[in-house]
Amino acid sequence: MNNNYKKIAFIWTILFVNSAFALSSSSFLISKTAINLFDYETAYTELASTEKDLRKSDLENQLLVSINLNYLEEAQKIALKLIKINEGHEEALLVILSYAKSKNDTYTFKKYSKNIKKYNLEMLNYIFFLPDGKIKTNAENSKSIFEIIQTSNESLVSKKVNYNYLLFYLSIANILDENFHETNFYTAQIYQFLKNYSKAEYYYNKISNNHSLYIESQKNIAINKSKEGFFQQGEKKLLSLTNIYQDDLELKLALAELYRLKKKYEDAIFYYSQIIDNTNQSSDGNWNILYLRGICFERLDKWNLAEKDFIKSLELINYESADVLNYLAYGWLERDINIDKAMKMLIKANKNEPDNHYILDSLAWAYYKKKEFKKAAELMEEVISIAPSEIISLDHLADIYLALNRKREAIYLWKQVLDIANPEDIILNDIKKKLEKNNAG
Repeated sequence: MNNNYKKIAFIWTILFVNSAFALSSSSFLISKTAINLFDYETAYTELASTEKDLRKSDLENQLLVSINLNYLEEAQKIALKLIKINEGHEEALLVILSYAKSKNDTYTFKKYSKNIKKYNLEMLNYIFFLPDGKIKTNAENSKSIFEIIQTSNESLVSKKVNYNYLLFYLSIANILDENFHETNFYTAQIYQFLKNYSKAEYYYNKISNNHSLYIESQKNIAINKSKEGFFQQGEKKLLSLTNIYQDDLELKLALAELYRLKKKYEDAIFYYSQIIDNTNQSSDGNWNILYLRGICFERLDKWNLAEKDFIKSLELINYESADVLNYLAYGWLERDINIDKAMKMLIKANKNEPDNHYILDSLAWAYYKKKEFKKAAELMEEVISIAPSEIISLDHLADIYLALNRKREAIYLWKQVLDIANPEDIILNDIKKKLEKNNAG
């Protein structure tokens, strides 16, 4: 695609973002809030409740809401009002021309397509016309809009995205070609990112079961169910998909992750192991699966198996993962083995990720194990400044203070842990024992 069309990357951040509502009624205030929350149904109801004449900014919001609800005919009427205010209004013209194409209305299309040339609207020209001037098909229109959106997304890494208008353009693309399932998938992904899982599910379910994105879509629905607190529904759906598509390792990975996050570690290990057994053992892609399975083994107090997975994981990527280095090294520290080797690994991990306070905690603990208490205190105090409510780090710092004969400060920190820890935290019994041993009352 010609780079000229990358200019749409700015649309999501500058078009309509600062639209001020002309009316100060409660309906418009509610609709504005609803649009910000992507609640187009409420926004539509509130915007439709007034019979007063609307200004350009209000019409633009009505256009946005109508299209995002797929009310194309109504949007077309709003677009015609906008064109009377501004003949070169791109979004209004996009709606008018799309509506005309959906109705095979060549007269209206020819009439308003002249505005594209008159106002040099390159984006609309790309969407509707071939280089030789011939009109594109509806399917080609939809694909062109999607190409622009993809290009825009790539150039928006450091920009604030206006998702309302991403959804606007995706809705137009979907209206022009409802069988172009990439638009449904992309729309679902946006709603998923916005944690509107019901709308995400609606668009995922629009994807045909013979499309390449179908399995991924159904997998995402299952994962989102779990995120919403419906673990059993998500589990049931993933198990069903896994039974149907038995060779799909991505589904098994999703199921393993579902179990790991639910702390059902034996079940997670079962599926991680299937993935490992069915892939090249020396594959770089296996390192993370081994790491995740190792975490599950460690949580089940099967350190020997966890250690093997961590070491194998690091071997596959030349000891370059800060997370795996940290997990293995900390495991050794807790067992008072390989202290010097753990220290070297943690120094490397900290160098790779200096802002990771979990790694910094482990490094401080390594200094503690080597009885370099002042250095340990210095680093652990830095951890607490970054994460003041991290109870493990507070406990570690208390142990370090005690080693430095700063008993009063240690007791204070242990009491702080008791105040902020959750009742189910395993650490609580150890803290109470430490307080009792040090006569804290």
